Amino acid sequence: MNQTNPMTERYERYVKPQMAKVLRAIGLDINYQRAVGNHLYYCDEHGQEREVLDFLGGYGAVLLGHNPPQILDAARAMLDAQVPVHAQFSLRGRSGELAEALSRIVVRDSGSDVDFVTTFANTGAEAIEAAIKHAELERVLKLDRLLDAITLNIERVREAIRRGEVEIPHDLYEATDMREWVFDVRSFDDLIVALINHNSRELARRPIFVALEKSFHGKLASSVQLTWNKNFRRAFQFLGLKTRFVAMNDADALDRITSEEESELFDLDIVDGQVALVRRTLPQYAAFLIEPIQGEGGIHEVSPEFARAVRRFCNLHDCPLVIDEIQSGMGRSGRFLASAQVGLRGDYYTLSKALGGGIAKLSALLVRSDRYQKDFGLIHSSTFAEDDFSAGVALAVLDALEANDGALYQQAEARGDALRQALEVLRARFPDVIREVRGRGLFLGVEFHPRDNASSQILRTTAYAESLGYFLSGYLLRSEGIRVAPTGSAPNVLRLEPSLHIDDADIARLVAALERVCRILQAEDTLHLVFPLSSPQREAPRRDIQAFGGEPVAVPGEDAAGQLRHADPIRPARKVAFVNHLISPDWLRQVEPALAGMADDELRRFVLNMAAVKKSAPYAPVRIRSPLGPAVDFMLYPLCVASEQMGGWLSRGELDEIRDDVDDRIRAAQEDGCEIAGLGMYTSIVTNNCTALSVPEMGLTSGNALTVAMSLEALEHALAEQGRNWNEIDLAIVGAAGNIASTYAAMLAERVGRLTLVGSGRDGSRQRVLRTVYAVYESAWQSLLSGTSQPQGIVARLLDEPLARQWLRDGAPPRERGRLLHESLVARHGHDPYVVVAPGPEVVRDAHAVLCAANAPEPFLEADVFGRDAIVCDVAVPHNVRAASLAARPDVTYLQGGIVATPNGESLDPGARAFLGAGQIYACMAETAVLGLSGHRGHYSYGAITPQQVREIAALAKLHGFRLAEFKRGSSL
Repeated sequence: MNQTNPMTERYERYVKPQMAKVLRAIGLDINYQRAVGNHLYYCDEHGQEREVLDFLGGYGAVLLGHNPPQILDAARAMLDAQVPVHAQFSLRGRSGELAEALSRIVVRDSGSDVDFVTTFANTGAEAIEAAIKHAELERVLKLDRLLDAITLNIERVREAIRRGEVEIPHDLYEATDMREWVFDVRSFDDLIVALINHNSRELARRPIFVALEKSFHGKLASSVQLTWNKNFRRAFQFLGLKTRFVAMNDADALDRITSEEESELFDLDIVDGQVALVRRTLPQYAAFLIEPIQGEGGIHEVSPEFARAVRRFCNLHDCPLVIDEIQSGMGRSGRFLASAQVGLRGDYYTLSKALGGGIAKLSALLVRSDRYQKDFGLIHSSTFAEDDFSAGVALAVLDALEANDGALYQQAEARGDALRQALEVLRARFPDVIREVRGRGLFLGVEFHPRDNASSQILRTTAYAESLGYFLSGYLLRSEGIRVAPTGSAPNVLRLEPSLHIDDADIARLVAALERVCRILQAEDTLHLVFPLSSPQREAPRRDIQAFGGEPVAVPGEDAAGQLRHADPIRPARKVAFVNHLISPDWLRQVEPALAGMADDELRRFVLNMAAVKKSAPYAPVRIRSPLGPAVDFMLYPLCVASEQMGGWLSRGELDEIRDDVDDRIRAAQEDGCEIAGLGMYTSIVTNNCTALSVPEMGLTSGNALTVAMSLEALEHALAEQGRNWNEIDLAIVGAAGNIASTYAAMLAERVGRLTLVGSGRDGSRQRVLRTVYAVYESAWQSLLSGTSQPQGIVARLLDEPLARQWLRDGAPPRERGRLLHESLVARHGHDPYVVVAPGPEVVRDAHAVLCAANAPEPFLEADVFGRDAIVCDVAVPHNVRAASLAARPDVTYLQGGIVATPNGESLDPGARAFLGAGQIYACMAETAVLGLSGHRGHYSYGAITPQQVREIAALAKLHGFRLAEFKRGSSL
């Protein structure tokens, strides 16, 4: 998107690198220059200013609009008057005035019988942190008082016993509940020891905070423990708070928590002249935090019934109820406090966002004066809190809201009603697209049905990756000029938090844009969602919405109707997975037919932009059945990554992220029940043939063994067609330093008389190819030792070499035999006559057959490099040979040797076939299926492969009905 913009580049490099990539992927990488009222403005790629209608509203902060004039006037007046900002450790007049105004309004709205004391901060999360600290201070002081009372009671009882004023019941020691804490209780001192031991253990419990599922209370060290989204919490789970989460409107859960967390302390008392053991409730609940309308959770309201249950819970446990009005308060719902609309009365309130009028960074914690701890102001402070400037801005905001008997509250309610009614009409027209419209006032959410059964791979991926709301936000911004965002814990919900100054035209514009979204989703015309993310500089190829939806696609484990598939009643199918990627971005047209109108460079930009969010939805399983009876469900787990990117990461050694992505795909497959995962193309290369991965109890294979076997079979067929045999030909291998190519070379040494090994020409290439040379001679030597009756190829020619004959007679050294044989050949002949190392592909012109197996992100060989009537077997994916150049060489027999026919014509989804036809899969895929059909467990083509593995997997593949597919010739491409 704005990739050449220096400001964008600086943000990505120095501020939030990953966030910048995500914003680019979904089309939200905008650098806004100014904001007025309901609009934001940015400059496009041509320097033209673009207007954006803002329905996100700073996540609720700009209730009065961007840069509201009356608030700007108040701010300017204070700046002109040189109002002090930093006058800490003094009496802050405007803060006192603001706190009084807030207390008055909250008392009025909540019906409180006491005033509130306010602690100011800078952000909503800091207000929550202050609430946490105050609540725990309140609990600890309450606990101190209880412990002091218990200590005094023990001493009082002890003294009464000493004076003979009380009796100890004869059964007090025998029946006490504390006998488990000491070996035996036989005296008063034993009883006290047991009591103290029990109380000490109970006091070690961490305080309990209660919050709602899908809550959001901030991301600071403590507040994040109260935020439901596990992606925010997981990394910081060991930092502190114990939080019990309760489902919204589930009153029964509160009773369960009370039962599960019950804890008591023991105390002593004198009752009727006798010593008595008394139970005291441990004050373990620090606070209950609740949002009356959840924002990040998907815009859900607390019901009046649940509000009463929460209040009862807090009263029962003397636990302060903290009402988080940071986003819902300040009039957004139609009242200053949204909680007042459901009859929820709190002990603490937190406010922020709109409190600063969209200008000042300001938040507030209000605590009932009868709960406020007087020392809190001494032990909690903030450098930037309570400044007169921010307080003055907030006072101007309150003046605006309260003016004319709260006319703006009524305006927010009326505008919200109008917006909701328009959205409900739209939902009624598209019930298959919009699930629900929720919220109150100008705090609304539009929930879309997930597209998990769409025929579109992109739409299914939005369901799988929970990203539909992000894609729709990108479309609405880039194509419709409207700013919205999804909610964090419910990404299918678009949140709408506009200013209270939106008019009917603004609402009509939003609804028209959402209507187009609904039509796009119904038709599955993803061009309109993808194109703006890659090509904002030109008009879309078409404006009309075309129908691309087909039959619903089953998700793994379900049929097309969304019902669980029953296993084979005779023999259940094993599940196997294969992790693939885009060969090149232009193959997106096959994956997603709606993108046919996009140019290659536009598709490339889209794929590159998606680097931050690579995972795609798995395709529906393909049931592959062996003629022997067993079956496997073969499941593709794609990555939205092209070979170009893979090659770049490989060359730069930047492999950690892509390896994590591959690992994630394999673990997802494991969760879906897969027992074996195959890699292929670049996924095997970047993981060092699977060895860089570690997924417990999951078999891995690179598929290299069957790829070698099938391409050798393809070469053999082609030679037979030309009436040639192996001994008559010179064979060249392009990409000879790779794992596959070195195995080819070792096996071909038993068949051909001369090999030419072609490296890449890059630094270190010759040394890598020489290692292949040594491996060829080591394999040839092992063949000689095996006593083959009629050795052929290079193996047979070694019998004419003095060093080989000497070793056969006297024995060979234990190691480096391949190197020694090669060096002896060079010394005797002046060069190696059997295995030639070539720096580049020019030498293949002299070869009768060429095997192409180079790891290259795009084709690099032209057909004119091959000799007359050459046989070319191209097993690389992407292919090494440019397909277009083959049309001029009908004499060349061109084989895509790594393609296998399935036993019964089973086919991949058309969008996943790439070069494949119906009934075909790549050999690396087939190896994964064969291992599943054979009952194999554990790894197979893992790391370096051996000729023995190649022979074994070839035999198994044949046994289960896999065979070489019809190969393609150059003239037929």
